[in-house]
Amino acid sequence: MKISTKGRYGLRTLIDIAMHHDKGAVTLNDLAQRQGISVKYLWQVINPLKAAGILGVTRGAKGGYFLIRRPEDVTMLEIVTALEGELQVSDCLDATRVCPKSGTCVARAVWQEVNNAIKDTLKGISLAELLRRCSESATAGNYVI
Repeated sequence: MKISTKGRYGLRTLIDIAMHHDKGAVTLNDLAQRQGISVKYLWQVINPLKAAGILGVTRGAKGGYFLIRRPEDVTMLEIVTALEGELQVSDCLDATRVCPKSGTCVARAVWQEVNNAIKDTLKGISLAELLRRCSESATAGNYVI
């Protein structure tokens, strides 16, 4: 399993939007400029996050993107799943694939444990936690996102 550029940019996008939520909706142009991501690529990141019910959009002069839910209620698992699809460390965990050894395969059971551990970890990290970590990094003089 490898998180793609889309997944990484999506996380940065959500952190940016959450950091600037007090100023209202965040425009695509502002996001692109702050994050160094093209507007065209941001469309590919924003749309799945909207479809997943994480982001909303307002139109007009003060339009832009905003979080639909509180940062405490958005987990990294939701973000990664919205952008990358279902999390699987091995193809043999895919329910649509049938392996004749799946019922007795010890390796498959281990991959399932690893997969569950990763999901549990991502489920335990909220967007609010990421904002807290960014704040600590900024206080320490480190680059934030």
